[in-house]
Amino acid sequence: MKEIELKEVNKLYKPDIVALEDFSLTIEAGEFVFVTGRSGSGKSTLLKVISGQVFPTSGQMWVRGEDASALKKEQIPYYRRQFGIMQTDLGLLKEQTARQNIELAMRATEQPPELTRRRVEQTMRTVGISERANHYPRELSGGEAARVLLARALVTDPKILVLDEPTANLDPSAAWDLMCLIDEINRKGITVLVASHNRELVTIMKKRVVTLAAGVKVADEKNVIYSSTAGDIFDERRVLREREERRRKQGRR
Repeated sequence: MKEIELKEVNKLYKPDIVALEDFSLTIEAGEFVFVTGRSGSGKSTLLKVISGQVFPTSGQMWVRGEDASALKKEQIPYYRRQFGIMQTDLGLLKEQTARQNIELAMRATEQPPELTRRRVEQTMRTVGISERANHYPRELSGGEAARVLLARALVTDPKILVLDEPTANLDPSAAWDLMCLIDEINRKGITVLVASHNRELVTIMKKRVVTLAAGVKVADEKNVIYSSTAGDIFDERRVLREREERRRKQGRR
């Protein structure tokens, strides 16, 4: 069953910054997909487009059978509720405990207090941070803070997890620990999309890997082994060169 489908999606930022170009992608329900590429390749933009944080300039997109390209403004908050989002620019509130940070996601979707309490306790057990529930972010290790962020993404019982650099700033042991936890969550049937530049981790996980260069999909493979960034650099230069050539030709018309 198709969970996510993009057809020739473009995302432009003014004046002429290309974030995604003619991007097509199909993700099946329950898949675990890494999105990788150099900084500025379009990884974060792709995840934000899929999760409704930004919308494409053109193209078509379906999520769980819904035409996401035709959403009305009042439908957007409900559309976003099918996603659990973890990204670096949505960090923990420093003056809130771990439990309170997780509760915020339930409050944002106007869930009743009793359901909120049950879901928060259950999710904290799932990610293994129950014993740190009443600690503030400054009292947590990097790995513990990452688990709280993951719990906040999970607590609303989403169908799709969208994780933007979830292991950023973690040491190798904590990064591997978190990724194993995410893999366990995926095995329960939740579709998982992870943007990551951690090539060693991507190689070890042996999942489907979609590679971007300058907003263009340059590879879509399974069990990918990354040993060098040379290929990314080559692809990015090729994409930029071809884009500039098209612009020159259009300018002559």
